[in-house]
Formats: sequence, structure tokens, C-alpha cells
Amino acid sequence: MTTSAIKKQIHKAIDIVQSEAILKAIHLILDQELRQKKEAMKAFTLNEFFARNSQSQKEIKQGKLIEHKTVKAKYKQ
Repeated sequence: MTTSAIKKQIHKAIDIVQSEAILKAIHLILDQELRQKKEAMKAFTLNEFFARNSQSQKEIKQGKLIEHKTVKAKYKQ
């Protein structure tokens, strides 16, 4: 089943559900996901950027690299 098909089924189910408790549970799950996404997209401060860059440079020198094809396979939909 595709992501689009799953979303359509969820939309239909939410329209049918009458239980406030179930709707609140769904809202809680979605709210947590949205907060994580928002936090992940938060811009770095200059100090955070330099610290992250320094850590990245250390890991590169240590050979802690991930091949492009591995990342691509992980996030393929």
C-alpha cells in the first residue's frame, strides 16, 4: 500500500470516528510527530553550526562515512 493510499484511508476513518477519546489519541500521535519534524528543521545558531561542523570533520577523518547508495536506499519510498 502506498503512502498516499494510507493517508486516504486515515482521512476516511477520521471522518467516521465519533469517539472523542480516539480522536484525541490520534491527535496526540500526530502532534508528537509534527513537533519532532519542527525541531529537526530548527535553524542552528552560529555556535551550534561550528560545533556540528567540528564534529563532522572529526568523524570524516575517522572514516565514519555512509555511502550515498545506503542513504538513498534508506529513504526511498
